Amino acid sequence: MRLTREGDYAVRVFVDLAGRPPGTVVRADDLSHSTGVPRAYLAKIIQILARANFVQTRQGIGGGVFLHRDPATITLRQMVEAVEGPIYLNRCLIRSGECPRDSFCPVHPVWARIQAVLFRELDAVTARDLAEAPVVSRRDEGGAA
Repeated sequence: MRLTREGDYAVRVFVDLAGRPPGTVVRADDLSHSTGVPRAYLAKIIQILARANFVQTRQGIGGGVFLHRDPATITLRQMVEAVEGPIYLNRCLIRSGECPRDSFCPVHPVWARIQAVLFRELDAVTARDLAEAPVVSRRDEGGAA
C-alpha cells in the first residue's frame, strides 16, 4: 500500500489548518506556500475536503479555507480516506465473499490482523496531535551532522 500524492497533500493541509487558531481563514496562496502543495493540487484537495465536510471555504475579500471541525476529532485515517477512499490491504477485507478464497485462505486472517493494527494506529493520531508534534529536521533524522 502506498499513499498517493493527493493523500500526502491532504494530510499536509489538515496539519497546517489544525495548527492555526480555530476558525482562521487561510488564503489558498498562503496555504499553498506553507504546505508546499502546488496551487493546482490544492484546489482539488480543498474541493474534496469541503465535500467531506472537513473544511469550509469563503469567497471574496478575506476569503479562503478553514477547518470546519475540531482538529482533535479528525483522525489520520479520516484524513487519508477523505482523499484516497476506504483503506483495504486486500480485496478480501472489503466484505465477506469479495474474494472466493477468503473462507479458506491461510493469508486472510493475517491480512485482517495487519489491517486492524493499521486502523488502530491511524485512528490513534489526530490532526491536533500532528499540528502539535515537534518538527524534526532532515539533519536530525539520520543522525548526520
